[in-house]
Amino acid sequence: MKLGYRDRIILLIMCVIIIFGIGIFVFIKPKWEKLSANQTALETAENEWNLQMLEFDKIPVKQGQIEKKFEEASKIAEDFTEEMNAVQLDQFLQEQFMNNEEFKANGLRQKDSVTFSDEGSTTMAYYYYAPNVVTYPLYEYADLDGSLAEAAKEKRLEADTLSARTNQSVGFGQSSFTITTQRDDMMNLLNAIHDYAADASKKTGKDAMLIQSVSLAEYDFNTRVEGGETTQEPILDPETGEPTGEFRTVQGEAAADGTKAGFTDATINYEVYYMQEPTKPDVGPEYKKEIWDTSEWRTYGGGSAQE
Repeated sequence: MKLGYRDRIILLIMCVIIIFGIGIFVFIKPKWEKLSANQTALETAENEWNLQMLEFDKIPVKQGQIEKKFEEASKIAEDFTEEMNAVQLDQFLQEQFMNNEEFKANGLRQKDSVTFSDEGSTTMAYYYYAPNVVTYPLYEYADLDGSLAEAAKEKRLEADTLSARTNQSVGFGQSSFTITTQRDDMMNLLNAIHDYAADASKKTGKDAMLIQSVSLAEYDFNTRVEGGETTQEPILDPETGEPTGEFRTVQGEAAADGTKAGFTDATINYEVYYMQEPTKPDVGPEYKKEIWDTSEWRTYGGGSAQE
């Protein structure tokens, strides 16, 4: 069949259209779809990178916050005593307070009834002063502008804030011991414990210790026991034998039942509190934002990245 000129032109145009359509679906469309997918992936990656950069920019702030928290926790831990088990607490009390030559010379002695509790934990409440705000009908009527109520709220702000906080648990050790002592030595022993805590507070801050209670078997230290009157005896110089001008208290003989005048049994409940010191955090190297403008970021912080 012989085609005319017009038919040949139409056939040629149709072939071109077919070839062009095939080229679009076979070559151009896949490339376009891939380009669109890559464009979407690029935008997603750029958004994620921008968000990550914001997080990177927070590194110095977070490092500073961690360092500040560590310093604050370390400072709080300084106020607590060194951690001690029951044996160590016994040794601490004996060495610091009980083994005193003056106490021994005066007849202070520790009885057999000693109780030590090993390390445990206890709840410590916040200490705060709660001011009392007195109100009454005329007071409330007088508060025409609400300033009195606002002042009362401000006055109780600290107490209300601390009372709402949860009590904290800390390490805890306890000792209960009974001594036979006279009045002056009893007070000197309590003063020694107080002075130790005050001195520790100035030097190391570790003064979280508490005399919970002191119980006396006889409040008058048996001063009324017959045959055991108290006298003052001059202190002699050991070399010359001459009086030094100072005197010491001398107790008389014990009564028939063994009770010694001027002495009584005193039971002391002593507590110490511990808190774990924080460990030093590793906050990593100093963050430099310009690191991303070089290839140094590939090994930044001691790590490595694949090329």
